[in-house]
Amino acid sequence: MNRLTAVALSDGLTVETVMYPYGTLCISSQAGCRMACPFCASGRKGLARGLTAEEMLTQASTEPTAKRITVSGIGEPLDNYEEVERFIRMSPLPVSVTTTAVHPELLVKLLLLPHNGVMVSLHAGTEDAHRRLVPKAPPLSEIYTALAEAWKKMSVRARKRVGLNYLPVEDINDSDHEIELFAENALKFPEASVHLLTLNKVENSPFSPVTSQRREEIFIFLRGMGLNVRRANTFRRQEKGGCGTLWLKKYLD
Repeated sequence: MNRLTAVALSDGLTVETVMYPYGTLCISSQAGCRMACPFCASGRKGLARGLTAEEMLTQASTEPTAKRITVSGIGEPLDNYEEVERFIRMSPLPVSVTTTAVHPELLVKLLLLPHNGVMVSLHAGTEDAHRRLVPKAPPLSEIYTALAEAWKKMSVRARKRVGLNYLPVEDINDSDHEIELFAENALKFPEASVHLLTLNKVENSPFSPVTSQRREEIFIFLRGMGLNVRRANTFRRQEKGGCGTLWLKKYLD
């Protein structure tokens, strides 16, 4: 089972971390989030502030058995880029990062850091679906341009550490047309993997995950297009799997 830990900050705020049984610890880069992705609980209270690299290290220290860190919890890492970069360079463990690529120019810089992986959350084939799911992100075209710029400067080994995230949401981005357009763009980055995520249902959200049958159809199609597709494991699909389920809390609430 996943282990959820509340980490109190010095100003009375609390962020959550998730320890997965396979040795990865998911931590937060911000107290709150401004991105307002409608399927995600992490930004419902808005953004309080960014966390320092030292506060990220404090989160990492809560699990001494962790083998690696993923900055995939509360917050958009590129909105706190300088501290996230400091953390990557300071961390004694390998660090991966998940981002919506809200600042394409910083995405390029992030991709060129000594990270253990960068997961870019795209979640759409069309600009319309992308705006609905990630309303404050830049257009997909700008994200792909940034990826292409970084790609020219990266080694094959580094490229293999990049993931393109796709979260199928019922009646939003699960049509054949959406999946085909996403696949066409993903094929421009052949060394990258595609991460087919599962929507973790959060309270009071109108968004629903696709059926297991539809998810399998999407997986088979993407794999048939020649993409390296990975599916969310059972720990990521748990209620507190980390994907959009973590909350910012006041310590005394």
